[in-house]
Amino acid sequence: MYSQDEQGFTLIEALLSVVILGTLTAIAIPNFQSSINRTQQNEAASTISQIQTTIAAYADEFGVLPNSWADLNDTSAVMTDNGPATNNNFQAITLAGGYYDVSVSNASNLYTITATRDDKPTLNIIACINLTNGASAINKGSSTSAASSPNCG
Repeated sequence: MYSQDEQGFTLIEALLSVVILGTLTAIAIPNFQSSINRTQQNEAASTISQIQTTIAAYADEFGVLPNSWADLNDTSAVMTDNGPATNNNFQAITLAGGYYDVSVSNASNLYTITATRDDKPTLNIIACINLTNGASAINKGSSTSAASSPNCG
């Protein structure tokens, strides 16, 4: 019935290929997702670094401390999906891309910038800038532990 010159895959070969492909996919997809999360976190950290610089530049340029996102726009815009943040306070805004919500608090000359993510709370970012001594820092959380408060005192 069948001749020796027929070509094709046996059932075992096909099943083995599916198992190998499934194993590779099980490894690759979590690594890919982790890479995407790190990229989004690094993008937010870069924006936070810009916010730190903008706070210092505003204080240098105008001689007073900024009190709102609108104040920071006088020096450099902080972008959201809807354009520059123009709130008259430092309450949470959602950064461009929609992954991180950022708020700023000020105690004397110490600004603390906090970025959080609802779907991945441990991938938070906490930064500070002290306009009295010039210290600044950024701490990022990981997939296993949230960021700790940096020391800018």
